[in-house]
Amino acid sequence: MATTALPSPVDVHSEGLRQLERAERLAEAASSQGRRAATQGRSTAVHKSLEQLFGEARARSQSGPVWGTFGSREPRLLQTPQAQRLERDVAEFSLATQASAKQQDVDPSVGLQEFFGFRHERVIVEAVEESYRDCLRCCERHSFDRLTADWEETKSQFLGNFQLAGDAPGASAVGAAIPPQQDAAIIDALTSEPLSPQLVQRIAHWSAASCPAYQAELKECWSILSYELKMTLQSITGGAIKYLQTRYFEEMKSLVYNHVEAALGGHPDAWSLVRAHGRLKFQTAAFPSNVTHVWYAAYVAARSGLSSLLVELPDKAGPCSERAMLRPVCLLLAKRLQAIDPSQTSEMAGSQIDSADLLRADVEETSGFQDVLVSLLLGRGFAFGRLPEGTVEDWLWFRLHLVHLLGQDDDQSPEFKNQLEKLRYQAASLGPSHFDTPEPRPEPSNGQSRPSRGASGLGLGLVPSNAMQSLNSVKVFLLTAQFGLVLQQLQLQDRSLRGVALHMALLLRRSGAFDAVKSLEAPVDVSAFLCDYASNFASRDQLQYFRALDVSERVQALQRLLLRGAAGDELLGYIDPNGRHRPGLLEQTLQEDGGEQSEFVELCSKAGRQAAEQGQYREAIRLLHLGRCYSEVLQVLCRCLCLPIWREQDNSEAIILAQDIQRFFDIYERNLDRYALSSQVWAIARKLYATRMFHSFCDRGEPENALDVFDREQLLCWGAPEAEEISAEYPRIVADYIRVLNYAASRGAMATYALQERLRQLQCFLARNSRMVLDQETHASLAQLGLCC
Repeated sequence: MATTALPSPVDVHSEGLRQLERAERLAEAASSQGRRAATQGRSTAVHKSLEQLFGEARARSQSGPVWGTFGSREPRLLQTPQAQRLERDVAEFSLATQASAKQQDVDPSVGLQEFFGFRHERVIVEAVEESYRDCLRCCERHSFDRLTADWEETKSQFLGNFQLAGDAPGASAVGAAIPPQQDAAIIDALTSEPLSPQLVQRIAHWSAASCPAYQAELKECWSILSYELKMTLQSITGGAIKYLQTRYFEEMKSLVYNHVEAALGGHPDAWSLVRAHGRLKFQTAAFPSNVTHVWYAAYVAARSGLSSLLVELPDKAGPCSERAMLRPVCLLLAKRLQAIDPSQTSEMAGSQIDSADLLRADVEETSGFQDVLVSLLLGRGFAFGRLPEGTVEDWLWFRLHLVHLLGQDDDQSPEFKNQLEKLRYQAASLGPSHFDTPEPRPEPSNGQSRPSRGASGLGLGLVPSNAMQSLNSVKVFLLTAQFGLVLQQLQLQDRSLRGVALHMALLLRRSGAFDAVKSLEAPVDVSAFLCDYASNFASRDQLQYFRALDVSERVQALQRLLLRGAAGDELLGYIDPNGRHRPGLLEQTLQEDGGEQSEFVELCSKAGRQAAEQGQYREAIRLLHLGRCYSEVLQVLCRCLCLPIWREQDNSEAIILAQDIQRFFDIYERNLDRYALSSQVWAIARKLYATRMFHSFCDRGEPENALDVFDREQLLCWGAPEAEEISAEYPRIVADYIRVLNYAASRGAMATYALQERLRQLQCFLARNSRMVLDQETHASLAQLGLCC
């Protein structure tokens, strides 16, 4: 038998030395031929020998197993990454004279040391480039994460400021918007402090800050409103006049102080301000120097509410004032201004004012400034197209003066109300666009006054640079005491202004201004407005808003909140399996506001009864239980058990309702004595619950369980008649009972004598209840059951 010789072990150390010596001899022999071969662009004998040496080494390494400690090879999966990379570099090793595009060009004449030096340099360069690329990728990932985080933060702030979370009422805490921080501060201030100018000023500041896009204009709107928080119509119109006069005077001072040519120093008096303003207006240092200047000075004094200056003006403006009928006009205007603002006192001249002087001033031929003042005193209309640079503010100041004069003695007089209503209608009929476009409109030819569009006053006539509609119409509605239109315009113009409208509504109601204008416009339901606004927030936040309502309104608002489907464990508290209650947010809030537990109980009972009337049975069960109306809870449970929804398949609402019913039946079964429930009512509820379980087992194809419930609870009373609630369920109980008996008869699941006894009892029951109507299918099933028995 031939034997196969085993390969002899190889001395790796000796073999390696031998191969290195051979390579050195080949390198020395090729030193003289290397340069010559390089110039010709071909491989030398040394390169060929090295390639042959490398090929033999690779073939030897890939041949069968190698004996020895250092010659053992591990599987590729068990090699380290460094070993795998070294093996790949050895496999791709080449001494080609023409380097590839990705390799460094190497002169074929170089020795081994220089060659591996080039290789080392290239590896270092590639490592540096790879580290540079890693740094760029890391920087890119970091930048992307920063941009994503900044975007999420900005988006959350945007949604919080503009309250864009769910228009649906009763939004959950997950999808609800975040209320502005200013709302809580305003409600706290309104509920804890008396009404005062300081309180109004703080509320105005907070409210304007809640809407940065309109902050400058909102400050002006709040300034108007602060003058009109009065309890009578006459005081409201007087407040609007005082605001227009104060604003005009402040603008005049600002113009004079900021103009270099005015050259006013120290603390100038009113006459110095009017003179400086006239010099700038007419571009002359000699002011007043003619009759027109004098009448302009009188108009500025009246327009600024300077009653003292009007009394002294005929003497200060002389000698030009002697040629005009200025004195009677100025004295009457001073009396008019003092009637509006009694705080301004001035010494009237001793001479009596002759009405004939006023008529002579009317026929005197002078400028439009005299005409507007005389028309104001005579109570007649004036076309403001004749007045140079007349604005909407000037028109409103003139018309409000005419209206206020009519209500000086009685603000409930029909004439006063008619003129005020006419002014309100005229201001509202112009529309918001009238106050935001700079194009002039022609004046009517019949002499009826109309506001002209100018570049000054209320910012009217100036279109905002961001093409956003201004609040000029809101300012006009405020000045004409149209508070309902103010709230409506704010809500329609921008969603972010809804909070500002709510703040104004709360303050107007607190001051009594809504009651003052109720004869001219429909009353504003502040409670409904607040509830609608608060419905965009979570239940916890809504309770904070309800603090601003009266007691009766708060109860109604809480009832609407409870009936809106938001009566969860967070709001009402948790009811454990024994029926005990852990207080929720609603009860805690009522206790913090000084309420008692009886208030919470009464609120739940009222809301529960209303929920039961509206068919909200889940809410009714929970609320009536918390309202300690336990007998009414059983009545609602009985009503739920008789609903037709149980016959519907895959009704999610019925599934949830069934869980609540089972939960409260378990609670009441454990606490019959504690809740003092009537045994008769409980017996009816229990039997209806058993009937529902019986039908459920029949529908699910569980006849054994259904028959067990039927026998245990005695669903068909074989003796005395049952209550009306149970009798109404008899037809369906009989139908399902016959189905169960037919099933038992067909499968032989019941003895014949037992089946006959049940059939006999059923027939006796039907005979006693002959008026009970059964459907055709039930009659057929009963006949089939009789044949089987």
